[in-house]
Amino acid sequence: MIVNGSDIYYKTMGEGEPLLVTHGGPVLDHSYFLPHFERLAKDYQLIFYDQRACGKSSIEIDSATMNLAGFVDDIEQIRQKFGHEKLNVYGHSWGGLIAMKYAITHDDKVDRLILSNSMAPSAVDWQKENLEAAKSIDAADQRRLDVIVSTGLLRSANAVPYIKEMMLLSFKSQMFDARNINKLNLFIPEDFQQRSAVFGLLGPDLGAYDLYADLSKIKSPTLVLFGQSEAAVNLHAQKMTNALPNARLEVIENSGHFPFIENPTEFDKSVRSFLNQ
Repeated sequence: MIVNGSDIYYKTMGEGEPLLVTHGGPVLDHSYFLPHFERLAKDYQLIFYDQRACGKSSIEIDSATMNLAGFVDDIEQIRQKFGHEKLNVYGHSWGGLIAMKYAITHDDKVDRLILSNSMAPSAVDWQKENLEAAKSIDAADQRRLDVIVSTGLLRSANAVPYIKEMMLLSFKSQMFDARNINKLNLFIPEDFQQRSAVFGLLGPDLGAYDLYADLSKIKSPTLVLFGQSEAAVNLHAQKMTNALPNARLEVIENSGHFPFIENPTEFDKSVRSFLNQ
């Protein structure tokens, strides 16, 4: 699909009310949602896409549009191309920030909004969460991460296995049960590092952002989801929910940053109940 002059990879699954699924990262893609989200395809049309410069989407991007506004406009263009008057939007992690910004800008095009394990609405709260999350990394895993970063493995001719190992070690600490990391499917393209460099252009947008005041513009019903073991639960989850005019907060027990993997029954129950209201 050509979106704003760039080739954006997309995949649909199921039939019913549309649910656009916006992945985390940056630089990840939709693949980590699978096969877990296939359960929801029984009742909804799931629209997965790889964000600009991510996954199987083109790395060729106008640098002037490599900003939050560009990511938001991509969603709007996708909505128009599918011909939906409104979308249900699910944003996970970094994708939650994009979903927030989309709903702020295009609230009239959002039926229902799900902010799942979302990046914080401000740079200050995001940094606080990152500091807390770093404390939960296992000592042995941290030593291995240090080796990967410091010994040049990421600059080797075949760096993909080391990039994937580094990501899995980092995400392992964000699981409620570290053993569940084996259920997280990550796709690392061969040109991952070039794609990461492109995302460096987001620096000005992410350095000091604060969306809290703008959250009042989101009138759409909103579900804020976090996993029990996430630092955000005790930091900004309630603050974020309170800033949204029509939102409720649910904390999924026995799960961390990926509740659709660790507690699929409760995750599906929350999502279905919200979308079916």
